[in-house]
Amino acid sequence: MSNIRFFKTFIAVAEYGSFAAAADRVALTNAAVGQQMRALEEEMRRPLFDRSQRQIKLSRDGVLLLPKAKRLLADYEQMIAEAPDGEAMEGEVSIGGITSGMGLLANCLVQLKKLHPRISVNLMTARSDEVVNLVQAAKLDAALLIETARQNFDGMSWTLLYNEPIVMLANATQTAGIDDAVELLRTQPFIRYDRSTAVGRKVQSIIKSESVEPLEILELNSIIGIADLVRQQVGVAIVPLLKNFDWHKDPSLRVLPLPGDLAVRRVGILEQGTKSAITGEIRKLLMSAVAT
Repeated sequence: MSNIRFFKTFIAVAEYGSFAAAADRVALTNAAVGQQMRALEEEMRRPLFDRSQRQIKLSRDGVLLLPKAKRLLADYEQMIAEAPDGEAMEGEVSIGGITSGMGLLANCLVQLKKLHPRISVNLMTARSDEVVNLVQAAKLDAALLIETARQNFDGMSWTLLYNEPIVMLANATQTAGIDDAVELLRTQPFIRYDRSTAVGRKVQSIIKSESVEPLEILELNSIIGIADLVRQQVGVAIVPLLKNFDWHKDPSLRVLPLPGDLAVRRVGILEQGTKSAITGEIRKLLMSAVAT
């Protein structure tokens, strides 16, 4: 019978796209990850992965299992974290986060206060690279941030929570009838996301790969601000599809896929470690929130 660790490994493989990357995250060997996934498939009596391509992808059954596995893991960790005999946690904790994740983070912290009223929470927002530095300097106990290849999380605990695909955001009226993102990039004014950020560099890489010189008019460091400008027909933009902003249902916006391999922004929680009981509780609340 599979144990909780098998599902944790399954989630890591699904999120990182390979047994090798998942092995690093769950502290196992590649062989052990493979053995666990084969055992899980045997118990589920169905293939969970498409192994026909270079990058491992979830099969249809794997896609259906993933949200259930996330909920199971979140519920299990929540049960483990519950204080015995109704005893509540207490203490002070400092948490940081990126602006686009503040709604999700704030909601989870409200839940934390309901569960543990004696916990005092200090919350701040900043750029992802700034909050990383603050966690490393022990000025923050944990932070919701963006993972990049340049970052070194040695000595800290990193948990990937969700991926946000990089998409084109366009005004529904201004671009009606044109579904080609590259064509819109060539012909419409372009609102650029801050190129000094990891996402901004990824956007520039996408533009370069298409050999396009966009009609750039503005550069902003606020994704939410960019979305507002697109609504006002100022131009089109390439941005992450924010987790808690349902742009697909916004009548004034269009969300268009970009050509080539899907690029994503990886968002997770980084914990400094000295207040792991409280930050672990926050992590579990975040995991539960994104699993629903």
